[in-house]
Amino acid sequence: MEKDIHDILTLFACSFNKEMSEAWFRWKYQNSPFGSEGYVVIDTEKVVAFYGGIKLQFSFKGETLWAYQFCDVMTHPEYRGKLIGKRPLIVRLGEMFYRENPMDFAFGFPSIRHARLQSLKLGGEGYRLVRLYKKEHVKKNIMSWKLSVKEGWGILKKGEINKFLVRHDDETLRLVKDEEYIRWRYVENPSKKYKVLVFKRLNITKGYIIFTAEDNWFNMLDIFIKKPNELDDILISLEAYILSNMDNIKGIKAWFHPEEPFNKQVDYYGYKYEDSIPIAFKPVNRGSGVTSDIFYDRYFYRMGDYDAS
Repeated sequence: MEKDIHDILTLFACSFNKEMSEAWFRWKYQNSPFGSEGYVVIDTEKVVAFYGGIKLQFSFKGETLWAYQFCDVMTHPEYRGKLIGKRPLIVRLGEMFYRENPMDFAFGFPSIRHARLQSLKLGGEGYRLVRLYKKEHVKKNIMSWKLSVKEGWGILKKGEINKFLVRHDDETLRLVKDEEYIRWRYVENPSKKYKVLVFKRLNITKGYIIFTAEDNWFNMLDIFIKKPNELDDILISLEAYILSNMDNIKGIKAWFHPEEPFNKQVDYYGYKYEDSIPIAFKPVNRGSGVTSDIFYDRYFYRMGDYDAS
């Protein structure tokens, strides 16, 4: 795939109407912690289709599972709908991807069109729409003094992130986000500048939020706390920090799953939800125990799971 990088990036720009750098491609497909795979179709010496996936570690009922997050699924406009045998080009490419890469399941955040393609042609089991929460009027709460808030990756001590890995609920399908994963996905990502807020009480870290500020919105990409009831103090302190330190922020955006315990707090603090982009699932190893119901009901996604992919 090394010799095809330039052509893949040209196809990406043609397919998604935006540019991506060679550094971004190498970060995603050569530097990810567990490896990534990309399959190409070449016709007349140019790349005309691509099917990519990032290998990720999950945990479910005490067992380690492996999944691929499919991404960058694209076909040159002139080749869309073309058949190889009786199947479209991108379908044959996807079949090869799933046949040659061992995994327990695959998932992604595709367009509606690709989500339907995944279901109809590649063994996917439907899709759902992720729940986007918004709070448009940030305000200072009288109790905002409870936690101190500081910004910067250097504030987090080595190994501290791993203390926030969720272990208390084996019924939850967890994407494992340890220090290696966080460093790769956010700190080393060459395409965006990701930041972190660290929340402390008496010099003890109570949680942290990874975020971007874009189009005057504070995007809460990942949030890490040890207990759900500690979210109250963090949400209050976050708004106080935004008002004191960030100009022109008109509101906060975050993804929260409708079944997770955080919803009472976000509802209480004035966040309103709406449907957003699709999330899609494909079972591969049915012996893993992850069915479509488990995936759609027990994988508590975050905006960052999509943002960096």
